[in-house]
Amino acid sequence: MQPRTRYGQAMLSEFKDFNPQYYLVFGVILGLSLAAPGFLYALRRKALASGGGSRKLISSEIFSLFASVYAFFLGFAIVTLWGAYGSARSLVSAEAGAVMVAYRLSVPLPGSEGFRQALIAYSKVVVEDEWPAMDRDQSMSVRASDRLGDVWEAFYAMKPSGADNQSYYAGLGQAVADLNRQRVARSQTLSGNLYPPVWIILGFGLLGVFVGLLLTNPEQTRSQVALEIIVAFLMFSCVYFIVDIATPFSGVLNVSSAPFTEVHAGMLTLQGAPR
Repeated sequence: MQPRTRYGQAMLSEFKDFNPQYYLVFGVILGLSLAAPGFLYALRRKALASGGGSRKLISSEIFSLFASVYAFFLGFAIVTLWGAYGSARSLVSAEAGAVMVAYRLSVPLPGSEGFRQALIAYSKVVVEDEWPAMDRDQSMSVRASDRLGDVWEAFYAMKPSGADNQSYYAGLGQAVADLNRQRVARSQTLSGNLYPPVWIILGFGLLGVFVGLLLTNPEQTRSQVALEIIVAFLMFSCVYFIVDIATPFSGVLNVSSAPFTEVHAGMLTLQGAPR
């Protein structure tokens, strides 16, 4: 019983953090799902009137084959985009971590105050300007790019002397290079994470599912209505999930700027950090 109890507690904790926007999203999806049988009923009346009698217009075997192929593409899209979403989260954490590493490595170096100020300014602009730009336009912020340029300029301006300082300076250069690479990699995950023709297949397949329900089941019984509602809810939910995670930094489910917020606060609390 203990494993089940822990599993139930974990599920409850997840629902406590449930985004309120999902109530609206799934409310709309449920409304569309409930309306689907009525729409299919109206189409059935026309189809049966022209087809002459309550007979199947396509075989169940053909529809099953089509549904299996479509399910494969749904799964392919979800796995691909979820992997891209996970990669985007990892890139953000790595980029924010590189900022903190660079800050700490610069502390022993003489003349590094301006470098640390540039790092703090960069992390602030990323949170306040770049994240809204990625959410709104799926684009990087010009201001954040300029602040990263300031970081590089401050790095070049430092003139370390002595073997120890040279070692710190070399490690600092590697941290800034990592920061730059992670930022470029993050820019590549903003959109376009799914092969474009797959979107056509997903749209055509969604239409095909409802056409299949229409033509394989001419008599709309109560059990058929319940099945149509369930199928419609699943299809709409899957397609919505795919559309939402196709852009990891926008939509209801998005990558948070929390790592940068935490790093920015951490830099301000370190000894010698500019206030």
